[in-house]
Amino acid sequence: MIVFLPKTRQTKRMKKFLTIILLTSLFLGACNSPSSRLKGTWKVADVKTHFGKTKLPPELVAHIVAEQKKISFRILNDSVMVLILNNNTHEARWKMGPNHEISYYFTTQPAMFHKLGKWDGSHIISDTKTPLGDLIVTYEKK
Repeated sequence: MIVFLPKTRQTKRMKKFLTIILLTSLFLGACNSPSSRLKGTWKVADVKTHFGKTKLPPELVAHIVAEQKKISFRILNDSVMVLILNNNTHEARWKMGPNHEISYYFTTQPAMFHKLGKWDGSHIISDTKTPLGDLIVTYEKK
């Protein structure tokens, strides 16, 4: 048996209160989206090289690592980022895939996507296969 109670002031207040709670939770959920947590400046925290059987002079490996450390980027919003290299800036568009894979493209070449890395919740890790071997760069938000 369903009983309908007359609308009282208290039930109207309760509906308003529940509506406010629902809207607040939706807003807070949107604020904690991955896109909003990625906003800011990201810099290299670590560079690892796994060149396997390729024997490179230590100076060359140090140079490769130093060049990687010059790269940083700033995520401005849920679609725009700025890549920074040697005080030169390049605006790009970015997106995150379902597995937190981040890719970007330049507006002059919208069909050519570049892999940035995978976000693990606190770092962005770029694992690149090169002819010399693997290069793993870890970025952290500053």
